Amino acid sequence: MAKPKHKSMRNQPEMYDELKKACTVSLTPTAINILDSYAKIHGISRSEVVEQFARRLEYLPAPLPTQSNH
Repeated sequence: MAKPKHKSMRNQPEMYDELKKACTVSLTPTAINILDSYAKIHGISRSEVVEQFARRLEYLPAPLPTQSNH
């Protein structure tokens, strides 16, 4: 999903029905390189790679609870 071909406007959603919010995550250099490579291949930003991944999580089945031996 490439960026729309119109000019971005401050405080206006671009590709989703809500504004994006800044967030900081810590990743290993390997994970960053993977994200950057994927983003470059698909013509999107690193941030958009994470956005698309997170949105797909909603459709995955919930994991079964695990039993702990504590």
